[in-house]
Amino acid sequence: MTYKKVLTLAAFASLAPAILQAQGRHEGVYADVDVEETVSAKGMVTGTTGALAQQAGIDMLKAGGTAADAVVATAMAQTCLAAGSWVSYAGLMNVVYYDAETGKVYNMNASFDTVEDEADAASIPQPDFSKGLEAEPIAPDGRTVLVPGFMKGAEALIERFGKLPLADVVAPSIRCAEDGFPFTKGATSQVAYRTEQLTRDPDTKAVYFKEDGSAYEEGELFRQPALARTLTRFAEDGSDYIYKGEWAEKLVRKTQELGGKLSMKDMETYDVIWSEPVSAEYHGYEVFVHGLPAAGGVNTLEALRFADLAGLADMPHYGESAEATYMLSLISTPAVSLTYGGEAMGAAMNMDLSLEGRLNPETSAALWGVIQGGFFPGAKPPQEPKHSDGVVVIDKYGNVAAMVHSINTVSWGTNGLNIDGISIPDAAAIQVGAVAATTPGERLPDPTNPGLILKDGKPYLGFASIGAGLHQRTVAALTSVMNFDMSPQEAIDAPAFGFQIFNPDPVTAPHLGQTFGEGELSDEIKAKLEAMGMVIQETNAMRGYWIGIMIDPETGELRGGGPREFDIAMGGRAVGY
Repeated sequence: MTYKKVLTLAAFASLAPAILQAQGRHEGVYADVDVEETVSAKGMVTGTTGALAQQAGIDMLKAGGTAADAVVATAMAQTCLAAGSWVSYAGLMNVVYYDAETGKVYNMNASFDTVEDEADAASIPQPDFSKGLEAEPIAPDGRTVLVPGFMKGAEALIERFGKLPLADVVAPSIRCAEDGFPFTKGATSQVAYRTEQLTRDPDTKAVYFKEDGSAYEEGELFRQPALARTLTRFAEDGSDYIYKGEWAEKLVRKTQELGGKLSMKDMETYDVIWSEPVSAEYHGYEVFVHGLPAAGGVNTLEALRFADLAGLADMPHYGESAEATYMLSLISTPAVSLTYGGEAMGAAMNMDLSLEGRLNPETSAALWGVIQGGFFPGAKPPQEPKHSDGVVVIDKYGNVAAMVHSINTVSWGTNGLNIDGISIPDAAAIQVGAVAATTPGERLPDPTNPGLILKDGKPYLGFASIGAGLHQRTVAALTSVMNFDMSPQEAIDAPAFGFQIFNPDPVTAPHLGQTFGEGELSDEIKAKLEAMGMVIQETNAMRGYWIGIMIDPETGELRGGGPREFDIAMGGRAVGY
């Protein structure tokens, strides 16, 4: 494939503002648009952000690539368009993949590894989560850096399931970095928020500020030449350059200069985990989600069992029923507390609440008995949002890829490290308890939950979710599809769950409330929920995002759903051909 023969991602980016303004669709970072349901007969890509990144995926499909080629190309382009802020090439990548040739579902875990020489993870600095985004940033500390998985995962997925050379898949991101794109309003605000951190190290400052030291303004062309050079080396030499070569040596050196324990051994021994997805039957469907040692898939299957125990399928859709809305919020309660602390809580409750134990239907029944009263022991607000992106792809061969990749920190993190164009997250700081509970040098469990649904043994839906309400939004969308035959876009357009709200005093108000997207619940439902004792907080900042592509089992027609917000970097879309 010669990528220059098609409209490049960067060229599309340079034209996008004029195109969107002509269509009345460019009004800011989150410009609401009237998104029609995307229907296609051949292939489709949908993503949570990076509306232009989906073009890279479609180009892979048109060139004969598989879902693996397209999902990696899209994710890498999303990261370029994010300028490494809310996703990073030094982040994590998790994929659930249906291979049409074998008829099997595979699970690839390229999440973070903990650092082998970190002997006291509990003392790693962490922000004061009680203050939200207003918290004072922690001081730079190399101990907050984990072993990244994104680039190893990208290569491994293409090697196993791709048809195109790695260089072709990486090409759109190289062009994006070389040619640049208009700096967005959201990017300018993020740079302002992190100016102190982004100017601490000269290498980082050179990426995010102009030669005269001034910040980029909205609409100015933003190029990333250092990133282009690094991606070119990755395209030529593969992941060895990132994990065993010059790039790894720079990362280790700079991390250790900040007191970190990361070593070349940590980098050189990192590899993806190919594990079995966890799965369960639900109302005639087979649901396959991210497997162990991750927690996200367990959370999803457990919640679907709760949905059955609650009789959710016999209620009206939650968008029309306060009772169903309340029940969905209850169903999501244990995941908040058990994602990382299940075994300790299980000991106190005389239950096996390990990840393996929670896959047992009898355990789910026992837990459901505990939470029906509106309270689950140990329930507490989740930590600060861990920024991510999702991508779902279906190709003309019948392969399906569902991916979540994440930087797992807020706006580049607090260390201000950038190695040859790649931002380095302080991902340990956001999850100190989880790191401390993981054996040093082993894979860190994560709550991401990409997945697939099969119907009569054939692919029916690929899905992924991100954001503050990633678990709640996934459960709401999946029950909308499987209980009510909704299309992905219809499920997305239903009221968007976000964070749950818990009162620290379970005596006065054990289950306090739930966040939703602004204006998405009717006044009637809000009044009923408040009468039931649930406080509703409406905020788009705390909503979850879910995407999906469905295959019509009779016609093979593809139906995709994506966000109804469009921006060249921060808004996503579904695109078919």
